[in-house]
Amino acid sequence: MYTRDLFATATESLTRTKSRSLLTILGIVIGIAAVIIMLAIGQGAEGLILSEVADLGSDLVFIEPSASGKESGPPSPFIEQTVDLDDANTMENSGLFSAVSATLYSTVSVSSGESNDFVQVMGADEDYLLLYPADLRFGAFLDETDVDSYANVAVLGIEIARDFFGDKDPVGEKIKLKSKTFRVVGVLEEQGTRFFQNLDKQVTIPVTTMQRDLLGVDYVNYISARAIGDIEVAKEELRYLIRDNHDIESEGEEEGLLDDFFVSSQTDATETIGIIGSVLTILLSSIAAISLVVGGIGIMNIMLVSVTERTREIGLRKAVGATPKEIMQQFLVESIMLTMLGGLIGVLGGSLFSLAVGWVVKTYYLSTWTTVIPPNAIALAAIVSTVVGLVFGIYPARRAARLNPIEALRYE
Repeated sequence: MYTRDLFATATESLTRTKSRSLLTILGIVIGIAAVIIMLAIGQGAEGLILSEVADLGSDLVFIEPSASGKESGPPSPFIEQTVDLDDANTMENSGLFSAVSATLYSTVSVSSGESNDFVQVMGADEDYLLLYPADLRFGAFLDETDVDSYANVAVLGIEIARDFFGDKDPVGEKIKLKSKTFRVVGVLEEQGTRFFQNLDKQVTIPVTTMQRDLLGVDYVNYISARAIGDIEVAKEELRYLIRDNHDIESEGEEEGLLDDFFVSSQTDATETIGIIGSVLTILLSSIAAISLVVGGIGIMNIMLVSVTERTREIGLRKAVGATPKEIMQQFLVESIMLTMLGGLIGVLGGSLFSLAVGWVVKTYYLSTWTTVIPPNAIALAAIVSTVVGLVFGIYPARRAARLNPIEALRYE
């Protein structure tokens, strides 16, 4: 049988049962679309985080509490908070850094007049804007006097300022954090998000005031610093400085194992994000692959039903000279055509859905989001759909090819 006749026969067979063919490819469509969507969202999120890390600069160093000095992560109530302002002062006096800023976070109630909300409050110092630049719309940022005197002053994000005071200049107005009254000294220009946190709905106060009057603690969540010279040298020197501060003695094989802090840099963060992104991509792809397997099993079941329904047809073809190889080829081609059509629709649908999701996220949530349709995902979808059709079509095709023509003609 010629190749064109093979495809013509397969097409005619599939179009004769349109509803069944469409339902058969639905599993493949869902599986392929899921692969495209998950990879697009995963790579979009990874790209967003990497771009935000890169925007901060490659010379930033961070120190945060850790159980062993070997791992980093979000502040945890299960890890002893060991990083404090003494560590920040040591870093400032070391000559290793051009700017050092200690930071403390909490979510508290904020009110002014009849307006109230729960927002993130950040305790910071006068050097914060040297590390994380931002423009001011009104007033000024915190200064050294505010930090040293435990002043009750606050700098508002632009959204908080608008929610509480409209478009007017709120400098000099009063707000309450918990039950403490603070005077507004400045409003920051729009900053957007950083690491999925909305900076425009954030209130900034002196870190000393936050420690003593708002939270009653003596630690900070982390310290950021801009290194002078080689960043790896600065990190290593910093480890020894903080060990002296914390009275930690560790040498040889034990070096670093007793550390109650963790030192990292932008490079470390980029590498970690890349690894996490790769793991998430594998995980999401594996989940989506389940749909492909289910779709493949569905195709095998439908093709087996088709073999049963067309038993007399198979017997007639064999009676007029069709070889087992040609019968097998016909059913394999039908199976592959179903999966390839499902793959094409899945790629198109998955790509359109990914673009739609990206548009929604960028428009309403994260303005810096970039939608990426990975070319490798499209190529993978085409290959996988063909392989699924081939693998799951072999058994029905072999069964059809092995039918005895006389018994097939007698089948009712």
